[in-house]
Amino acid sequence: MPERAPAGALLRFISAAPILVLIELAFGFADIAAISGMAVYFVRVGHSEAFAAYAITVLSLPTAFAQPLVGWLLDKTSRAGVTICCGLLGAVAFLAIPFLQSEAAILGVFAIIGVATFALSTCALTILGERFEGGMLVAGTASFSLAYSIGSVMGSTGTGSLMDWISPRAVPISVGLGLLAFTILVSFKRP
Repeated sequence: MPERAPAGALLRFISAAPILVLIELAFGFADIAAISGMAVYFVRVGHSEAFAAYAITVLSLPTAFAQPLVGWLLDKTSRAGVTICCGLLGAVAFLAIPFLQSEAAILGVFAIIGVATFALSTCALTILGERFEGGMLVAGTASFSLAYSIGSVMGSTGTGSLMDWISPRAVPISVGLGLLAFTILVSFKRP
Protein backbone atom coordinates (compact mmCIF):
# COMPACT_ATOMS: atom_id res chain seq x y z
CA MET A 1 0.00 0.00 0.00
CA PRO A 2 1.46 3.41 -0.96
CA GLU A 3 2.34 5.68 1.91
CA ARG A 4 0.07 8.64 2.51
CA ALA A 5 1.34 12.12 3.10
CA PRO A 6 0.59 13.36 6.62
CA ALA A 7 -1.61 16.42 7.08
CA GLY A 8 0.26 19.61 6.27
CA ALA A 9 3.05 17.76 4.45
CA LEU A 10 2.56 19.77 1.25
CA LEU A 11 3.32 23.06 2.98
CA ARG A 12 6.16 21.48 4.95
CA PHE A 13 7.69 20.21 1.73
CA ILE A 14 7.38 23.59 0.01
CA SER A 15 9.10 25.29 2.95
CA ALA A 16 11.78 22.56 3.10
CA ALA A 17 12.56 22.58 -0.64
CA PRO A 18 11.35 25.82 -2.25
CA ILE A 19 14.00 25.71 -4.98
CA LEU A 20 12.84 22.26 -6.11
CA VAL A 21 9.29 23.60 -6.36
CA LEU A 22 10.61 26.62 -8.27
CA ILE A 23 12.41 24.33 -10.73
CA GLU A 24 9.14 22.57 -11.53
CA LEU A 25 7.32 25.92 -11.80
CA ALA A 26 9.97 27.15 -14.26
CA PHE A 27 9.55 23.95 -16.27
CA GLY A 28 5.76 24.40 -16.42
CA PHE A 29 6.16 28.04 -17.43
CA ALA A 30 8.70 27.40 -20.20
CA ASP A 31 7.06 24.19 -21.42
CA ILE A 32 3.62 25.67 -21.97
CA ALA A 33 5.04 28.96 -23.26
CA ALA A 34 6.92 26.93 -25.88
CA ILE A 35 3.97 24.71 -26.79
CA SER A 36 1.23 27.33 -26.91
CA GLY A 37 2.81 30.78 -27.02
CA MET A 38 5.57 30.01 -29.48
CA ALA A 39 3.21 28.34 -31.97
CA VAL A 40 1.20 31.56 -32.13
CA TYR A 41 4.43 33.59 -32.18
CA PHE A 42 5.67 31.73 -35.26
CA VAL A 43 2.46 32.44 -37.18
CA ARG A 44 2.35 36.09 -36.12
CA VAL A 45 5.91 36.75 -37.28
CA GLY A 46 5.18 35.31 -40.72
CA HIS A 47 5.79 31.57 -40.61
CA SER A 48 3.12 29.21 -41.90
CA GLU A 49 0.76 27.30 -39.64
CA ALA A 50 2.40 24.11 -40.92
CA PHE A 51 5.78 25.39 -39.72
CA ALA A 52 4.30 26.22 -36.30
CA ALA A 53 2.85 22.71 -36.00
CA TYR A 54 6.11 21.14 -37.16
CA ALA A 55 8.03 23.24 -34.63
CA ILE A 56 5.99 21.76 -31.78
CA THR A 57 6.92 18.27 -33.00
CA VAL A 58 10.57 19.31 -33.15
CA LEU A 59 10.23 20.68 -29.62
CA SER A 60 8.87 17.41 -28.26
CA LEU A 61 10.68 14.64 -30.08
CA PRO A 62 14.32 15.34 -29.06
CA THR A 63 13.14 15.73 -25.48
CA ALA A 64 12.39 12.02 -25.21
CA PHE A 65 15.67 10.97 -26.78
CA ALA A 66 17.77 13.28 -24.59
CA GLN A 67 16.46 12.13 -21.22
CA PRO A 68 18.86 9.16 -20.89
CA LEU A 69 21.76 11.58 -21.43
CA VAL A 70 20.30 13.99 -18.88
CA GLY A 71 19.91 11.11 -16.41
CA TRP A 72 23.49 10.04 -17.00
CA LEU A 73 24.71 13.62 -16.41
CA LEU A 74 22.67 13.79 -13.21
CA ASP A 75 24.28 10.56 -12.00
CA LYS A 76 27.86 11.46 -12.96
CA THR A 77 28.08 15.22 -12.32
CA SER A 78 26.64 17.87 -10.04
CA ARG A 79 22.85 17.80 -10.02
CA ALA A 80 22.72 21.50 -9.22
CA GLY A 81 25.18 22.13 -12.05
CA VAL A 82 23.03 20.22 -14.55
CA THR A 83 19.98 22.19 -13.40
CA ILE A 84 21.80 25.50 -13.82
CA CYS A 85 23.14 24.53 -17.26
CA CYS A 86 19.68 23.46 -18.44
CA GLY A 87 18.12 26.71 -17.23
CA LEU A 88 20.84 28.78 -18.88
CA LEU A 89 20.68 26.80 -22.13
CA GLY A 90 16.89 27.21 -22.26
CA ALA A 91 17.17 30.94 -21.53
CA VAL A 92 19.78 31.58 -24.23
CA ALA A 93 17.82 29.52 -26.76
CA PHE A 94 14.59 31.44 -26.13
CA LEU A 95 16.47 34.75 -26.35
CA ALA A 96 18.06 33.71 -29.67
CA ILE A 97 14.80 32.81 -31.46
CA PRO A 98 13.76 36.38 -32.48
CA PHE A 99 17.13 36.96 -34.11
CA LEU A 100 17.16 33.82 -36.28
CA GLN A 101 16.06 34.01 -39.92
CA SER A 102 16.60 30.46 -41.13
CA GLU A 103 13.74 28.07 -40.39
CA ALA A 104 16.26 25.25 -39.97
CA ALA A 105 18.15 27.27 -37.34
CA ILE A 106 14.90 28.13 -35.57
CA LEU A 107 13.92 24.46 -35.46
CA GLY A 108 17.36 23.47 -34.16
CA VAL A 109 17.21 26.04 -31.39
CA PHE A 110 13.61 25.09 -30.64
CA ALA A 111 14.71 21.46 -30.17
CA ILE A 112 17.32 22.69 -27.68
CA ILE A 113 14.56 24.56 -25.82
CA GLY A 114 12.57 21.34 -25.53
CA VAL A 115 15.50 19.32 -24.25
CA ALA A 116 16.74 21.98 -21.81
CA THR A 117 13.39 22.90 -20.30
CA PHE A 118 12.11 19.32 -19.96
CA ALA A 119 15.40 18.38 -18.33
CA LEU A 120 14.57 20.85 -15.55
CA SER A 121 11.77 18.53 -14.46
CA THR A 122 14.09 15.52 -14.67
CA CYS A 123 16.55 17.38 -12.44
CA ALA A 124 13.88 18.25 -9.89
CA LEU A 125 12.52 14.70 -9.78
CA THR A 126 16.01 13.24 -9.38
CA ILE A 127 16.87 15.55 -6.50
CA LEU A 128 13.46 14.90 -4.93
CA GLY A 129 14.01 11.13 -5.00
CA GLU A 130 17.50 11.52 -3.60
CA ARG A 131 16.55 13.70 -0.63
CA PHE A 132 13.07 12.67 0.41
CA GLU A 133 11.16 9.50 1.22
CA GLY A 134 7.80 8.40 2.55
CA GLY A 135 5.17 11.06 3.13
CA MET A 136 7.50 13.91 2.19
CA LEU A 137 8.21 12.24 -1.16
CA VAL A 138 4.46 12.03 -1.76
CA ALA A 139 4.07 15.68 -0.72
CA GLY A 140 6.94 16.61 -3.04
CA THR A 141 5.34 15.00 -6.06
CA ALA A 142 2.03 16.68 -5.21
CA SER A 143 3.76 20.06 -4.91
CA PHE A 144 5.45 19.45 -8.27
CA SER A 145 2.04 18.90 -9.89
CA LEU A 146 0.77 22.11 -8.33
CA ALA A 147 3.89 24.06 -9.36
CA TYR A 148 3.72 22.75 -12.93
CA SER A 149 0.07 23.80 -13.14
CA ILE A 150 0.78 27.29 -11.84
CA GLY A 151 3.75 27.63 -14.20
CA SER A 152 1.59 26.46 -17.10
CA VAL A 153 -1.01 29.13 -16.40
CA MET A 154 1.73 31.74 -16.19
CA GLY A 155 3.27 30.48 -19.44
CA SER A 156 0.10 30.49 -21.52
CA THR A 157 -1.64 33.52 -20.04
CA GLY A 158 1.52 35.56 -19.67
CA THR A 159 2.80 34.98 -23.18
CA GLY A 160 -0.62 35.58 -24.71
CA SER A 161 -0.96 38.87 -22.86
CA LEU A 162 2.54 40.01 -23.80
CA MET A 163 1.92 39.16 -27.43
CA ASP A 164 -1.22 41.29 -27.47
CA TRP A 165 0.08 44.17 -25.35
CA ILE A 166 3.63 44.51 -26.63
CA SER A 167 4.51 42.41 -29.68
CA PRO A 168 4.99 38.78 -30.70
CA ARG A 169 8.74 39.10 -30.09
CA ALA A 170 8.02 39.77 -26.43
CA VAL A 171 7.11 36.09 -26.03
CA PRO A 172 10.51 34.41 -26.51
CA ILE A 173 12.34 37.36 -24.96
CA SER A 174 10.20 37.35 -21.80
CA VAL A 175 10.45 33.57 -21.40
CA GLY A 176 14.21 33.74 -21.94
CA LEU A 177 14.57 36.51 -19.38
CA GLY A 178 12.35 34.60 -16.95
CA LEU A 179 14.52 31.50 -17.31
CA LEU A 180 17.64 33.62 -16.93
CA ALA A 181 16.34 35.11 -13.67
CA PHE A 182 15.42 31.60 -12.49
CA THR A 183 18.92 30.33 -13.36
CA ILE A 184 20.61 33.16 -11.47
CA LEU A 185 18.46 32.44 -8.42
CA VAL A 186 19.20 28.70 -8.56
CA SER A 187 22.92 29.52 -8.89
CA PHE A 188 22.85 31.27 -5.53
CA LYS A 189 20.27 29.08 -3.78
CA ARG A 190 21.28 25.57 -4.81
CA PRO A 191 18.48 22.97 -4.90
